[in-house]
Amino acid sequence: MPSKNFGLLGIRSSTPKIVRINGDDSSKIIYRNLGNNHAYPYIWAGTVAVSSGTTTVTIASGIKFHGYEAGTYATVSVTPNWNAGDVYITKNTAANTITATTGNAGADAGTSELDVLFMLGEDAVLTGFMCRGTGNPQQSY
Repeated sequence: MPSKNFGLLGIRSSTPKIVRINGDDSSKIIYRNLGNNHAYPYIWAGTVAVSSGTTTVTIASGIKFHGYEAGTYATVSVTPNWNAGDVYITKNTAANTITATTGNAGADAGTSELDVLFMLGEDAVLTGFMCRGTGNPQQSY
């Protein structure tokens, strides 16, 4: 039976750590604070313009923080701001690029935009949650 402090199983460590996160005052970004004045962005958002008549656009290229390449470790969520049809994300892990392909081309009058949200990191491995209730040290499943 696992110990009472055992919760998530991570790939890099077996017990979750308390991590301080900081948000930027004006930018759409959240940093993970690693201590000793080191921090890296792990959740950020942006807007990517899709030119008129274009269906494919690069939304990330060459992004890498502390060994995590966006082309390999990023989870990407894309929301079109026009009738883009189906939107597909393609990750090129060798070139460390991420592209979005839309079903409909950018609007004829100027450009159309994609709202993009990135989350950087390895996939979580969840094997179970255990909780201690108030006043009772036994695990509750």
